[in-house]
Amino acid sequence: MNGADQTDWKDSIQNLKRAFIGYDDTHQFGKKFKNEVRIGDVILIAQGQNSNKKFFLCGFVDSHAKYERVKGTPDVAQNRKLKFTIPKERLNQLGLDFNNSTWGESRQPATLYHLKPNEVEADHEIVRLLSAELNQQIIKQLMENIKLSEDRQFQIKVLWSKFKDGIKEKNKDINNQQIESVINEWSLYKDKIINDTLSLDEYTNILGSHTATMPGGYLCNFLERTTRVVLGSSKPGNAENFEVKLNNDNQNYFIKSLGKPNANREEAEAYFNDTVKEVVSSIVMASDPLEKIRLVGGANYSAKQILMKLAVLDSLKDFLYMYSSQPIDELYNEFIDGDAENDFEKNHQVCIVAKELLEVNDNDRGELILLSRFLWTYVNSKAIADRDNPNVIMYGPPGTGKTYTVVNSLDFVCQGDSSRYEVLQFHPSFTYEDFIEGIKPKGVSKDGNIRFELVNGVFKNFCIKAKKSPEKDFYFIVDEINRANLSTVFGETLLLLENDYRHNGDDSKNLIRTQYATLIEDLIKEDEKAYQHLAYTIDNGEVKFGVPKNVFFIGMMNDVDKSIDAFDLALRRRFKWIRKDCDYDVIEENTRFKDKDDFINMDQYIKACEKLNNYISEDLGLGKSYEFGHSFFMKISHIAKRKEITSNNAGVLFDLHLRPTLNEYLRAVFAESELDNRLNEALSRFKDAMR
Repeated sequence: MNGADQTDWKDSIQNLKRAFIGYDDTHQFGKKFKNEVRIGDVILIAQGQNSNKKFFLCGFVDSHAKYERVKGTPDVAQNRKLKFTIPKERLNQLGLDFNNSTWGESRQPATLYHLKPNEVEADHEIVRLLSAELNQQIIKQLMENIKLSEDRQFQIKVLWSKFKDGIKEKNKDINNQQIESVINEWSLYKDKIINDTLSLDEYTNILGSHTATMPGGYLCNFLERTTRVVLGSSKPGNAENFEVKLNNDNQNYFIKSLGKPNANREEAEAYFNDTVKEVVSSIVMASDPLEKIRLVGGANYSAKQILMKLAVLDSLKDFLYMYSSQPIDELYNEFIDGDAENDFEKNHQVCIVAKELLEVNDNDRGELILLSRFLWTYVNSKAIADRDNPNVIMYGPPGTGKTYTVVNSLDFVCQGDSSRYEVLQFHPSFTYEDFIEGIKPKGVSKDGNIRFELVNGVFKNFCIKAKKSPEKDFYFIVDEINRANLSTVFGETLLLLENDYRHNGDDSKNLIRTQYATLIEDLIKEDEKAYQHLAYTIDNGEVKFGVPKNVFFIGMMNDVDKSIDAFDLALRRRFKWIRKDCDYDVIEENTRFKDKDDFINMDQYIKACEKLNNYISEDLGLGKSYEFGHSFFMKISHIAKRKEITSNNAGVLFDLHLRPTLNEYLRAVFAESELDNRLNEALSRFKDAMR
């Protein structure tokens, strides 16, 4: 290229933030640029002798190679987009020393060199300086693209401060002890992985086996269960997703990718050594978090959650300790205006923004644990109700944690300010007068007659309180909402619950007159000071009522209750419906022997719980609404006397906590003479699964 062309290309590189090479893939360098450079790799564009090198751009590869003429460039060339780039001005300030590096002396801009930081000291120092600067560019550019408003940032900071203040010093010490223990145990596995001495038995095994001698027994169990106490749950959905798994017969192996459910040990050894070990070792040996992200995303391995946990163990400060897509997606979409597609990349970017926003100390492992727990609580609390769906019904079988979830989430969101939420329980005699307003007996007069007064109902008073603090969110929670006559309770105010008919406090739109509005006006004329509190607002002399935009209405109910029919279509369409079923992950993660240690056969117990619920919903034909919630099954913690749950333990749990409820369910469907047989069959299914 002539001088003018070189100047144009240098301008294009900096303006378009792309790496270009003039060769197509028939040339050795063009072929290397296309096939060997990977997304996530770092490209440094420079020219000149090592003693006097000029830099133009550095960044992470963000696209595959294309041979084309990009608008704004002099000619056709292969190109790759770069992101989180370091501009030339900053590059030339870093003091990069290429003497004795593997970068050649060629002046040709189309020559490719591959630095070797693990082999060459000069290369190592160049990569160290570039990595540090690239990390700063990532932080800078992510914070520039943050979506959170200043008000929302302040709210999250307050929540974080409150959350940390609520953690007892004793629990902080426990967190620090547990993470220290996990890291020490992990080092035993890491050494074997790096030295290529990790065996098949140390990767997959059966707890209690004489060969399961590593921390957690074996690596898969260590990653899934042992580490979850401080690094969160990375449950892969099914143990088969570990790609190679020892079967319960302690002899044959399941090899997923080969479609072999009963492979022999020789086949399992070969697959483990040729495939699984390479995936695991590449992630462990990668030092850069972005390289780990690329390796996890590109791995031919089903349990990506486990690979993410593997990466987290060596990069505690670079990732959040959460591994499922939904919470990560929600946090990313709320926090960042970006285009990351890989879940692990989103995780990394949210972690960077959260640490910067909340001023988290990278070197404080305990605080990093709290950060992940805080964001997990935050995203799950937000999921209950939002501005787009201010009215929510949570429904499902008894014991699925509906009330627990709502109350704990709101205590977090409201920063412990209980004045911002109201919890009550509906019952068949609950009326419009209790809810909105009505005339009620208020004691006895001097002459012995019952004295009646007009009073506000609990919801109207709550709306009046919320209207006075429009900058805060308020939550009205109704348990067993379907037990009252809902159309009668809501009356003419039902329309006001809809998002489009909420009162914004600034005008008279979306206000209505209630049935006692005229009486309230008369009372205010008679004694304004005594009766002013009865009015939500007075609009041009008329008493009116509205539901403020900052009020969220949350109802809960067990859908085995036939009074669910109380919800007519007019009510149903005004609510977002969230179903809560038995969550077997909750059983696994929160059921402990003496509230401390893991049960060694928790997998087997969970399968027993699933079999019982399947028998109820499918074999008995009762449906999922009649299954038992996880809180019933978690009572095994106080029944089992050893770290292994026995068939007899399951029988005791059934007789004490499950039989009475199931008996009532069956009584409505089967003849009295059939009940004992059905109950005994349910017990048998439950106990047999534990043998």
